[in-house]
Amino acid sequence: MEDPPHDWPGITYFCQKPSPMRIIGRLPDARMQITVFDNDGRFPVQFERGGLTQTYRFRKGDRLSNLGHLRTYVDEEFRQSVLQQFEEMQRIHSAVRDRIAPPSAADDGGDLPTIV
Repeated sequence: MEDPPHDWPGITYFCQKPSPMRIIGRLPDARMQITVFDNDGRFPVQFERGGLTQTYRFRKGDRLSNLGHLRTYVDEEFRQSVLQQFEEMQRIHSAVRDRIAPPSAADDGGDLPTIV
């Protein structure tokens, strides 16, 4: 191990290569894409819909050690909560976009030339 960059008493430096995150499966859902990863003692579950992403991390343990167990965690009630959060995220995203660049009724493409 290399010498630490600073000489601070009580600070221990660990140089450990992080484990790679890998996809272990997808959960079927017509409303959004659900991808399950395996990463360093956790199962990150990523939900994607309309350009927005949410990730929830579950710690591995006796009752959660494989994709089958995780399916019971990501039940319909959990998925409904995720969908509600997506609606709120979309509302915030739209509000920011409208505040920065308000929609204009006369906006016909700006100064771009017409291509026939």
